[in-house]
Amino acid sequence: MVKPSLPPLASSAKPLVLLTGFLGAGKTSLLREILDASAARSLSVDVILNDYENAELDAETLYERAATVAPIAASCACCSGLQPLVELTLAAASSRHDLVVVEVNGTADPTPLLETFTLLESRIPLQPRWQVGVIDARHFGHRGPFDSLEIAQLETASHVVIRHAETLSSPERQQLINALRRSNPQASLTSAFPLVEQLVDIQTHRRKLLLPSPQPAQRMAPLPSLGHPLAHAFTGCQILLPREVDPDPLRAFLRHLPLGVLRAKALVTLRSEPDRRKLFERVAADITPEPLDVPFSDRVPSSAICIGPDLDPLELLSLARPILGPDCQLPCSLVA
Repeated sequence: MVKPSLPPLASSAKPLVLLTGFLGAGKTSLLREILDASAARSLSVDVILNDYENAELDAETLYERAATVAPIAASCACCSGLQPLVELTLAAASSRHDLVVVEVNGTADPTPLLETFTLLESRIPLQPRWQVGVIDARHFGHRGPFDSLEIAQLETASHVVIRHAETLSSPERQQLINALRRSNPQASLTSAFPLVEQLVDIQTHRRKLLLPSPQPAQRMAPLPSLGHPLAHAFTGCQILLPREVDPDPLRAFLRHLPLGVLRAKALVTLRSEPDRRKLFERVAADITPEPLDVPFSDRVPSSAICIGPDLDPLELLSLARPILGPDCQLPCSLVA
């Protein structure tokens, strides 16, 4: 049975979904699932994608799914990326599409974003405003000095999505849920399709105004966030790769990255498949078994993105060249 599409908005407001979570937690994968679920309900979605170094890599995986995709490359969505993010959100609020989804980079503290959207409520009429915290079941609570940043990303969430839960036993999963509830007892556990169905239900039953967001009460005045200073301890490094590569050397490069690289992505064209592009990913020491297919486009050059605390671009380049070839280089030509 085909589900009915969403009725026209009764007001100019539309929902905003803010995806937050630590590096490699699975935000972009969840975003793709939300887009697929939205398409099944005939919803059109404006996507704003903030990544630490080069948002175009993930944007390439979204263009066929979203109504619009606006990538922002900024080291901190709550600082250097805040102004462009607000401007793009303002534009999306006035579009004819049904939903706005913003994915912020994995080192961002969401508190300044939530405060800004609250202060600009009259200019950005997006309701409900939901923050979806994405949790990696394999690594939650094991971020070392960045545990407080991960908790800060969770504390203000209205919803929580647990990724990689299949790696846990039933007792381990319950322990994780208990830990999440201690940090944020108000948040609802969900996934992509139930989340979209909630939005459909809200929009179906409202008339003049959208229902208020079920998120925890916002602070009346900004308070210092323990997570925010840690967001600035990260560096991002882009390495331009040869136009075509082989998969085994690329996996070897990802495997040999230092442990300080918490998140790595590589968007490449394989010699064996010149008409497609592939997105390889590494989270902590785990490399995704199969790369993601990406439609061929020359908008973004073949590149690797590495994110972690105090990374040295020259060190990473010196690691890439023996494995992937001398054509590897830094975008700013720092190496002769």
